[in-house]
Amino acid sequence: MNSEKYKLLYFVSEDEYFISHKIEQVRDALKKNIDVLVVTKFKKKEKQILDAGFKTKHIDFDRKSINPIKEFLCILKLLTIIFKFKPNIIQANALKPILYVSLISNFLSKNTKIILCVVGLGYLFIKKSKKNFLIKNIYLYLMKFTLRKQNSIFIFQNNEDKKFFLDKNLLRNTSYKIIKGSGVDIEKFCSKKVKKIYDIIFHSRLLYDKGFNEIVKAIKILREKKIYPKILILGDPDESNRSSVDKSIITSMVQKKMCFWINKVDNVIPYLQKSKISILPSYREGLPKSLLEAASCKLPLVATDVPGCREICKNNFNGILVPKKDYKFLSKAIEKLLKNKALMLKYGENGRKLVKEQFSLKIISDQFMKIYLDAY
Repeated sequence: MNSEKYKLLYFVSEDEYFISHKIEQVRDALKKNIDVLVVTKFKKKEKQILDAGFKTKHIDFDRKSINPIKEFLCILKLLTIIFKFKPNIIQANALKPILYVSLISNFLSKNTKIILCVVGLGYLFIKKSKKNFLIKNIYLYLMKFTLRKQNSIFIFQNNEDKKFFLDKNLLRNTSYKIIKGSGVDIEKFCSKKVKKIYDIIFHSRLLYDKGFNEIVKAIKILREKKIYPKILILGDPDESNRSSVDKSIITSMVQKKMCFWINKVDNVIPYLQKSKISILPSYREGLPKSLLEAASCKLPLVATDVPGCREICKNNFNGILVPKKDYKFLSKAIEKLLKNKALMLKYGENGRKLVKEQFSLKIISDQFMKIYLDAY
């Protein structure tokens, strides 16, 4: 690499997501003399991002909004930021940022590398409704006919999402690649010989799409069998997501002693180390970081047999896959593991090995760095 400083504009929906999922991976770009501008909606993490060596720019981004005037102004702001920063590389993470960049891609220099990271298909593609059907098809139409194909690359976290885009003819004349998730720091996320306080941990945004209803129903079945596992729900509702769980429901569960609830924390490692099993009965994922972190800490997994989850939870190897929305099967899987300590230990060891071989932060970061350096 020469001494010239190249520029990466990193566009992500919210600052907390950048901190929790991406900052460690993008640090490598700073180390390679790449000037990185993080463009996002800043709530309370801007100082932390600045202190890490990144430049920042606030954009009033709303994941739920479909107001055309508001969206136009936000896209215009992004375009203004791009013109001023003059990046060599633009990376957009998640569906809406991807659409923004696609809409303005033909206004950009053809030498600008565009990286579009599909990190899951989310509520828009999971929830079946007339409104979602209409919005989804408008989204696909705009993507198909506005994206500048030259010097653009799609990054997928699993094969099913890639196949969906292929089937919709969105990848024609465009390069694409699978990079399995955001990676996990295997030195930090490791097992520790401490007292196991919780039988089960669910650490995630509190969304119905993450299988929240199925968790509640599975707990009730277990309690009917006189099985009372200590369950930790670690995370907050996401009010910017239409699938968000109301806080009153979680509060009611705590009052009924169905679970413990702790709000989202910056460091989940101590809670993982004090737990026996990690669950995520999600309806669809890109590649869930929560399961990666749990597996790295040698927790056996229980997850749904859906895109994303099955990438890290290998059935009868490091966990148990259950059918989507099948709370009865979910309760049986939890019960099976709770009653078989040897199986839990085996799955935990296998999960740690899997993460080290395929999903470590270094492996994932190196793959992104190769794409960045190819833009030189």
